[in-house]
Amino acid sequence: MALVSCVIPARMGSSRFPGKPLALIQGQPMILRTLARARGANCFDRVICATDSPEIVSRVRSAGFEAELTPDFATGSDRVAFVASLLHLPLVVNLQGDEPVASHTMLEQVARTLALDPGSWVTASSPLESDSASNPHVVKVLVQDGFAQEFSRSPVTGSDWRVHRGVYGYSLESLQEFSKLPQSQAELANSLEQLRIMGCRPIRVINNSSPSFSVDVPGDIALVESFLLRST
Repeated sequence: MALVSCVIPARMGSSRFPGKPLALIQGQPMILRTLARARGANCFDRVICATDSPEIVSRVRSAGFEAELTPDFATGSDRVAFVASLLHLPLVVNLQGDEPVASHTMLEQVARTLALDPGSWVTASSPLESDSASNPHVVKVLVQDGFAQEFSRSPVTGSDWRVHRGVYGYSLESLQEFSKLPQSQAELANSLEQLRIMGCRPIRVINNSSPSFSVDVPGDIALVESFLLRST
């Protein structure tokens, strides 16, 4: 398989959870758990934190991981594009810094699919439960023949809709293409960065039903800690 790196964007200025990357999960900063999770997948040539915070850079490097300080950017993919260009990384998986229990299987699937199809963006999805179909906080993706046709926060119906998982795989070329595009109205209105590239690059969607807990607000820490206790 072609060499694939994992770049994990992290910023301190989350509006709903300021300082989120350094929030403690069972006594360990979340960003370090996410970096360790990516490293444990054993499918990445390098695992690097991309952040606008000197404090995060210091904590990450002290723990033995790579980190790069970046300017402020509109989205995580813009931040990843900066680091991928800086370090000349040909294939990159973007794992969000608030995914401390990301599935190893999902990461391996995304990395393998990207290596086979570097001309596409690659992302992941899982089954959409009925109670999530109308939840505006759940991002949904319409999948047909293995490719994304639409992303939505609005209520949806139909068996082709799935839950979008916040992980992306892309080539350096497509990242640089993305970073040069202006933010689209759809991207800004929905706060969904992938809408900027829709129509320019195909977005291949892999299916993975492994449990996932992203940390969006402080109360989510307890959910992750409960999951970790059940998993040990």
